[in-house]
Amino acid sequence: MIQSHSTISKSILSTKKLAPAQLELALGSGIGITHYNALKVTPVEHDLNDVALDHVIITSSNAIPSIIPHLNRVKNCYVVGAKTSKQLRDLGCQVIHISPNGKALARYIMDHHSQDAFTYITGVHRRDELPQALQTSQINFKEVKVYDTQMVMRSYDRIFDAVLCYSPRGVYAFAKANPKQLHHAICIGETTAITARKFAVKVTVATKATIENTLVTAIKALQND
Repeated sequence: MIQSHSTISKSILSTKKLAPAQLELALGSGIGITHYNALKVTPVEHDLNDVALDHVIITSSNAIPSIIPHLNRVKNCYVVGAKTSKQLRDLGCQVIHISPNGKALARYIMDHHSQDAFTYITGVHRRDELPQALQTSQINFKEVKVYDTQMVMRSYDRIFDAVLCYSPRGVYAFAKANPKQLHHAICIGETTAITARKFAVKVTVATKATIENTLVTAIKALQND
C-alpha cells in the first residue's frame, strides 16, 4: 500500500491501476491507497476488414485498440463514458453521442438514429441491455467481440474503508476473492453499482463517470465519515 508520511486512519483500494497524478490525489488527502487491476484484458480473434464502420458503438475503452488499424473507415462513434470518448477523439474519431451507460445509449440510438446500420464493437462478457434493446427495436446492427476480460483473483487480509469499482465484472472479481471484505463500494456508475449492491454493505455512485471523480467521491466520503 502507498501512503503519505502522516498518520493514516483510512484506506482505499482501487480495482484498477491508477496513474501517478491519481495516486497523488489520494496521498495528498492523507488517505492510504492500494491499487491493482482486477481484470486482465486480452484480445480475441476477430476480423473487421469487411465490416462497415460508418456508425460504431463502443461501450468500453478496451475495444478501442481493435479499431486503430481501421481508423480511416471509422466515421461516427456512439459511446459510453467520458474516458472512451476522449480516447476516440484523441485518435481523430468523430464522437456523435456520449451516454452514461448502455441502456441510455440504446435509447438515444432508437430515438435519433433508427434508420442507420451500426457495428457494436465489444467484449466477450458484455452486458445484455444495449444489444437486447436494439434488437427489440429492430435497429440494424452487427456485433463484433474483440476482447475478453479475465478476473484476477487477488485476496486481501483486511477490510478497506472504500473499494473503487469500475465495472460489474470488476466487482465480481474482487468480491469472489474477498467475499467478506467489500464494506463500502464507490462505483463509477449506476450499472456497476447494481452489481456492487449484491455484495457491499454500502454503495456510493460517483457524480461523474470518470476514474478521477470516483476517487474524489471516495476521498470525500471517507473524510466526512
